[in-house]
Amino acid sequence: MTGTPRSLTVLGSTGSVGCSTLDLVMRAPERFDVEALTAGRNVARLAEQAKAVNAKLAVIADESGYAELKERLAGTNIAVAAGNEAVNEAAARPAAMVMSAIVGMAGRSAAAPAWRSPARSAWSPPAR
Repeated sequence: MTGTPRSLTVLGSTGSVGCSTLDLVMRAPERFDVEALTAGRNVARLAEQAKAVNAKLAVIADESGYAELKERLAGTNIAVAAGNEAVNEAAARPAAMVMSAIVGMAGRSAAAPAWRSPARSAWSPPAR
């Protein structure tokens, strides 16, 4: 594919749907520009993913993980944030696509800012 890469935000990047999404991104990195990644508690995987796809922002919802995430991403150009409000802000950032891979009410709350943006949103199937 030629042309400009499409911007992408992945909400819940460390879960199975988020990991599968990023696997596809890493197979064709020239096609994507990762705006933001968010995760609930898995700081190590989030930091690894953010570096692998050169995300602009990595957000950990559990605020107690902020210092570790900041340390793991030190020396990169990846911005770091924490907390539920930061997850909402990540969802609202300009991106052509938003993959909401967070299940339940938490996912609905996190994806709400994307609904109000001009981004195209993709949704994971509901948990069974």
